[in-house]
Amino acid sequence: MVDSRKVRLEVDTEAFATDVEQLKKELDALRGPEDARQLQKVVWFTRVMQVVGWLTAWIPLNPVSFIALSLSRTVRWTSVAHHVCHRGYDKVDGMPDRLTSRGFAKGWRRFLDWPDLLEPEAWKREHNQLHHYRLGEIYDPDVVELNAGALLHGMGRTMRLVSIVGIALTWKWLYYAPSNIRELEDFRKGHKLPPEREERMDERLLFPWTEYGKLVWLRCYLPYGLLTFVVMPLLFLPFGWEFSVAALVNSVIAEVLSNLHTFVIVVTNHAGSDILRFEGKTQGRPAFYIRQVTGSVNFRTGGFWNDVMHGWLNYQIEHHVWPDLSMRQYVLAQPRLKAICEKHQVPYLQESVFRRVRRLVNVMMGDEVSPVLDESTVTDEAA
Repeated sequence: MVDSRKVRLEVDTEAFATDVEQLKKELDALRGPEDARQLQKVVWFTRVMQVVGWLTAWIPLNPVSFIALSLSRTVRWTSVAHHVCHRGYDKVDGMPDRLTSRGFAKGWRRFLDWPDLLEPEAWKREHNQLHHYRLGEIYDPDVVELNAGALLHGMGRTMRLVSIVGIALTWKWLYYAPSNIRELEDFRKGHKLPPEREERMDERLLFPWTEYGKLVWLRCYLPYGLLTFVVMPLLFLPFGWEFSVAALVNSVIAEVLSNLHTFVIVVTNHAGSDILRFEGKTQGRPAFYIRQVTGSVNFRTGGFWNDVMHGWLNYQIEHHVWPDLSMRQYVLAQPRLKAICEKHQVPYLQESVFRRVRRLVNVMMGDEVSPVLDESTVTDEAA
């Protein structure tokens, strides 16, 4: 096990924050019709993939079907729902309410805009609020090394590795959806802080006869499971039971692929011994910017299809600094924020997603631990 340690940064945080905020003003001025066109392009991509996937689902073990369905489910979450729910398109002129945080996936529109395993309000509580504004703290529900430590505690290395593979293929079902529901319900009950790590990893969250498990089944498993693995396959029944079975199998494979795809591009964003963690709640905007940059990592950026496959999570640093920008604005911001970080000597990490997967596995195996930032060195002007 690698021992956690503290690291020091000599940074003039006020000057850094001034440059970051000036860039934000310039990015806001660039918001316009191109942002709307790009979002619509991505929305149509997910729709086309969904149609292609289901129209070809009657063919047994059809890679065209399960790859198309998997891409539709992945991109609909990571690119469309993610950025819309973060209010990235609320200020774009002419954007319909259904593609803004005011109307997207609200009520019955959940099954039209974002028919996903994740319950939208629960996900927004866990992700938009806790993860983004308590990043890398003990109260961030997505700190990989803490979650892995609680979940894989006491396992030998072989069993840990096998478990990591299993988690990667099922993580939205076994961890993310139940964790989201737990966070939202505790918040509604007036609990100021998230539950302890072991409580969040509690397997009873999966059981329908428990308090939280019942809500997970009613809000996540049953709505999504019935639509995706019962209703849609049954539409093929008039053509023969074998067509329905083929559609069901292709849908299940697509779900596993989507879980793996999202695990690779989501969970890797803040894991590794070169990513910093933090003690206590952030104090002030300058410290917030420092945390978001040093607690995140980008993947390879640039090119529409590269960005689609990464779900625009390859701009994770920019997204954490400014959660409410559009996908297009992140593309424009990336080289400029990187230059600002280099100017002020703030570490800016960018690496292939495949290299980050290796670091993620090392963290989950217990071989890497993120160091903690000594913020006493970044709260005043550097000497």
